[in-house]
Formats: sequence, structure tokens, C-alpha cells
Amino acid sequence: MEQNTTHTTFRFRSLLRKTGLSQRKLCRLVGISPALLTMMMNGERTFQYRHKENIAMVLGVNEESINWNE
Repeated sequence: MEQNTTHTTFRFRSLLRKTGLSQRKLCRLVGISPALLTMMMNGERTFQYRHKENIAMVLGVNEESINWNE
């Protein structure tokens, strides 16, 4: 019997919009600067594990379910 292993993946920017959080508010909640978040979203800096973990917690999803490289 085949098991369904479908995994929901969220695009980071779409998820941010869906939650209604601004980038600035997310940064305050996570403890990073808006400039750093912008650089990470534009691919100029990589998302470090601690940032991914904190952002996912604030957004209410598992870190593995977010597509950080959209």
C-alpha cells in the first residue's frame, strides 16, 4: 500500500503576505534588522539556521516547509 508523503511547501514571501505581517514587524519579532532580511530575501546573504528557525516559529510553520529560495 502506497503512503501519501505530500509535503506542503510555502513560498516565503507569500507566507509573509498571508500572515499579514510586515517585513518590519517580522524583523522585530525575530530580532534581525530589516536590512538583513531584505538581503536574505534578495539572495545577497544566506538565511542562517537560527534565522530560519525563528522566522518559521513566528510564521507558525515548520522551517522545512518554507521555500527560502523562491
